[in-house]
Amino acid sequence: MITRRELRLQREAAERAAREQADAARYQKPDARAASRRRSGMPSTGRPGYGGDTSAPEDTATSADLRGFHLILLDDAVEVSDVLALIHNKLPDLRPVLDEHGQMRLSRHSRLSSGVALDPSDAAALEVPDWAQHAIVIDCPRDRQPTPPPDWFADADGLHEAFPAGMPDREEERMLSLMLSVASRLHTGVRLADEPGLPTRVIIPDPEAKIDLYIYSSYWLEPPVVLDFVRRHAPQAFQQALPTPDEDVLAQASIDDPLFDPSAPVILDGYALLVPLGEIDESAGSLEIRVMEAEWVPPIIAAHTDAPQIEYHVHWMDAESKRYQPNQGRRFRRMRSRVAELTDAIGAELLIGSAGIGLDENGFLVTSRQLRA
Repeated sequence: MITRRELRLQREAAERAAREQADAARYQKPDARAASRRRSGMPSTGRPGYGGDTSAPEDTATSADLRGFHLILLDDAVEVSDVLALIHNKLPDLRPVLDEHGQMRLSRHSRLSSGVALDPSDAAALEVPDWAQHAIVIDCPRDRQPTPPPDWFADADGLHEAFPAGMPDREEERMLSLMLSVASRLHTGVRLADEPGLPTRVIIPDPEAKIDLYIYSSYWLEPPVVLDFVRRHAPQAFQQALPTPDEDVLAQASIDDPLFDPSAPVILDGYALLVPLGEIDESAGSLEIRVMEAEWVPPIIAAHTDAPQIEYHVHWMDAESKRYQPNQGRRFRRMRSRVAELTDAIGAELLIGSAGIGLDENGFLVTSRQLRA
């Protein structure tokens, strides 16, 4: 399995090169190899158009076949099996294999095709980065909200700009969320299906935007134990003060429950530890480690155990609540990278110490080895 940061340096270099070459590549003529049709496993939809752009690059047989579908773009470091494994994390009832037609049914209304390899002329015609060498096809309904997103709304991945007339809804929203989370984990991108009146839309999610970790375990660890794990990497960590019930609350509890004993020791059903991050940057805020019995268990966890689970959530709270905003500056990204390293180090300690199962913020499995990479 490819780790969440394993491809970062490669991806950043590829994206810089893609931006520099995009204008030139966009108008290249397709080469002779495009003459032979490569089936995507989905029916051809023709070409919806590019809005007001009349100088779009010439189509190839492959690009014409793909334009009507949302695509997960892969480079040469990622296999289709990597995508299937990640989808299995989110939808564990589905076997991570393709059928005899090279497809996987994702839901009643949506299906995935293994897609097709892209040569340079295909990539140019589809107006995708030149690192894109394969396209996985998602066939799903088009469900949209009836009104445009409000002016104040900003989606970290830029969906509010890609869908100015109305954001994806219901089944399409679920499928795009799945596609973008896969692309984020694999450091790749998504090309949205062409629509009349809209330009080509390629979304490359920021893979570092979601750094929270979740650990699920059948073991409850007391605050001093978790604090010891956390302080191995953040000596400044402390336990947040627990609320103390006042006399009126205790009196009411005694009325409601005649057997209530106000002198009995308090049994915790949850607590939180705090890690101030001022040493990293004044805008870094803090990490909060929230410990409680899980009210909801992700399907991939529930598929392996029916025991009650304790959730250990390592949550970042930046001082200005900017972490999910798009187009972050270089200073913020550097700071965020240091916070992510600390988050992973603490998460690895909790994962091993609780004998638990770890998930990243996108809902994909992570191991202590991956977190320590």
